[in-house]
Amino acid sequence: MSYDGIFFDSGSTIFDYSPHRDAPDPPHTEIAAGGPGRAAAALRWLGHEVEDSEVANHLAELKSVGKQMGPAYTEEDLVSALFERLQLEPRRDEVIYVTGVFSGPRFRSWLFPEVANTLQKLADTGIFIGLIANTSVPGWVMDRHFHGVDLLRFLSVRIYSGDEGVEKPDPAIFRLAEERSGLVGKRLIYMGDRVDKDMAGAEAAGWSSILFRSVTDSSEGRADYEIDSWIELPSLLG
Repeated sequence: MSYDGIFFDSGSTIFDYSPHRDAPDPPHTEIAAGGPGRAAAALRWLGHEVEDSEVANHLAELKSVGKQMGPAYTEEDLVSALFERLQLEPRRDEVIYVTGVFSGPRFRSWLFPEVANTLQKLADTGIFIGLIANTSVPGWVMDRHFHGVDLLRFLSVRIYSGDEGVEKPDPAIFRLAEERSGLVGKRLIYMGDRVDKDMAGAEAAGWSSILFRSVTDSSEGRADYEIDSWIELPSLLG
């Protein structure tokens, strides 16, 4: 069956976050753990006298509160709250700077094999390509990450849950993707790694789905297709 558009998940679908990766760059776990230290260093660079432990403790407490606020919460909100907790003026220019540093990089070596080549092949067929991701990373930071690994050019529409205040498996986030891509009523398919979020959300929205078996062995019939490698995707959609 041919499709008018395909949308992807991000973590564990495009980026391989597994700690056993054989790659030259630090793993995702190390980058995530270093966030508080990077935030403290950024604050000091801006002229604020803070200690690493002080910043780390505040961030741990604030993250716990943030998780209770639902999907409409991003790392930008977290950093804004950190400024207030430190009794610093939450200047937007400084908050944006610290947020970007706190989030850290995403490396090209983290991409699953053949992601870039496969996206290029799909783009050459004319199929619409987009992204729907559950993430607390602000959309502008996510766009920076995708630009850094040279994938942003393929992702025409990007829907980030933290920006929108709705997350998978709620079909509303899929409806946003339809509307912003101009593909309402078209044949759409979604590829992700989680049955409870990705397959369930696509099913609720009336989309087809592909389970990328990076962390889950089987969808137990929930997905229309299941694949183990990005290289399988063009023939499947063809």
